[in-house]
Amino acid sequence: MTAVGELVAHGRSADVHSLTTATVVKVFHDDWPDEAIGREVEDATAAFDLGLTPIRCRGRADADGRRAVVFDRIEGVALTTVAEKNPLRMGRVARALAQEHARIHRVASDRFPDVRDVAADLVGTAPFAGLTACERAALLDHLASLPGGESVLHLDFHPMNVFRHGGGIATIDWQSTACGDPAADVAMTRLLFTEAELFPGATRAQLLVYGAARGAMGRMYLREYLDVTGMTTARLDRWATAARVLRLGMLDIPSERERLLRGIRSVIAR
Repeated sequence: MTAVGELVAHGRSADVHSLTTATVVKVFHDDWPDEAIGREVEDATAAFDLGLTPIRCRGRADADGRRAVVFDRIEGVALTTVAEKNPLRMGRVARALAQEHARIHRVASDRFPDVRDVAADLVGTAPFAGLTACERAALLDHLASLPGGESVLHLDFHPMNVFRHGGGIATIDWQSTACGDPAADVAMTRLLFTEAELFPGATRAQLLVYGAARGAMGRMYLREYLDVTGMTTARLDRWATAARVLRLGMLDIPSERERLLRGIRSVIAR
């Protein structure tokens, strides 16, 4: 049994605690599916093997009777923190974020599921129970019409999952990794910058301040990514509905549910 140290970070699925000078332990919430934990270990291991991240997954552990996974400790801070400490660095942070995302997408692999299959499987889950049979069929047809690809896709790529580390950059949280068209991943990140809940329990003032800053960083990130890769906005827009399906099906956050469903319905009703 592993004894955990001080709290390092808090997330929707787990809390991260200090373990040793070189490692941390990610302790999962009791309601988080065991299958998802196993997949995170597999995907994080694959990401390290492929050179996508310098952070090694050390395997599963028992943390004071709770399910946990041990990872290498990150030496630096999240890019979000860099921008918060000095807003004048927001442009630099956004460019670093876009360049890291483009680097990930240059890696091809068949070790992860096709993002189109991931999205299609989610349509049959509880968050989509309100769709009619016709709506569900139209949505599945839409997802099947999307282009394929071989790039590694993170699908939860945002500046709180990208850190300064060892003189470079380290991306973490490889728990929803897929493969396919890079535009799917960029569409997900665009959604995180524009439609996703900021953080639970935020005051109205916090939402206004952080919402404005998040929007500005998102626009800078997207401009840099499109410049670096040559991706078109039209190609990105094709994946907007799939991104909403992925977000809703993976997390089903109550405050986002109706908005995401409206966005999905607005496309499949055409």
